[in-house]
Amino acid sequence: MRRMDGVSTPVEAQHRALLDALPDLLLRLRADGTYLEATGDVSKLANPPETVVGSNVHELLPPEIAGRLMGCVAAALEAGTLATVEYRLRTHVGDERDFEVRVAPAGPDEVLAVVRDVTDLRQAVRDLTESRARIVAAGDAERRRVERNLHDGAQQRLVTVALHLHMIRRRLETDPAEVPDLLGSAQKELTLALDEIRELVRGLHPQLLVERGLGPALGALAQRAVLPVELLELPAERLETSVEAAAYYVVAEALANAGKHSRASVVTVRAWREGDTLAVEVVDDGVGGADPNGSGLRGLSDRVAALGGLLALSSEAGGGTALRAEIPLD
Repeated sequence: MRRMDGVSTPVEAQHRALLDALPDLLLRLRADGTYLEATGDVSKLANPPETVVGSNVHELLPPEIAGRLMGCVAAALEAGTLATVEYRLRTHVGDERDFEVRVAPAGPDEVLAVVRDVTDLRQAVRDLTESRARIVAAGDAERRRVERNLHDGAQQRLVTVALHLHMIRRRLETDPAEVPDLLGSAQKELTLALDEIRELVRGLHPQLLVERGLGPALGALAQRAVLPVELLELPAERLETSVEAAAYYVVAEALANAGKHSRASVVTVRAWREGDTLAVEVVDDGVGGADPNGSGLRGLSDRVAALGGLLALSSEAGGGTALRAEIPLD
């Protein structure tokens, strides 16, 4: 309450302080769209705060947004319940942001509107949707690759083995002397088919990673790298299969990129447990300037994000490149 001398009571002062501390923007509007009060985070306003109170929505907002907001005000007053509207608006500080406005009746011809900035949430949703789409596309491409390799390789060899067995059966009755040669050919084709299947499986997941875990698999990567690699720290224990695979491919992609582009003299690799997170870092002393939007890094980001993790790249020109992944273990 406000005293008759115009001085705020302690309760009113506390109430005002609470409103001013709100992370959202709070508006009082008349049914005709006149602003009666604006408090909270006034940086969300489309106009400077001192010009708002006493002005009308139709005077300050773009026509399309003003119409949507006033339609929401009318719906809230007519139904006597909460109504919601969303729009994108450039604020008076120059940022274009996404807002969600919740409008509630506060009297017969007055409403309260809570304006919340949902830009980061909407962007996160868009990023997640795009990431999932890329994962689905990558999965489809990999499935087609496996199907093609099976069809062109092992499947054709197994068909040849089946034909040899059919011929062996016939030769046993008509010309048994040819059977040993046919058996030898069938055995050769079967061996080659098995080799191709094993090679295909190794392409899906490195055998060393599957059998012995992340530490030995990263050690083998370091030995095959075209640049000198220093392994500073590796996990001794086995981790979840999906976590080990994600960490392995982060290091593999980083080493491959360093070998192609960095002109580095050395690359360091660390993978260690930080509480409930596996942290992975690959750092080189090369020329920097790595593209964070490259398809390889984007694919890694999607793989890590699918596990609830984060991938960060630091690569200023002349300053080397550091790739860090944080992958939850639970």
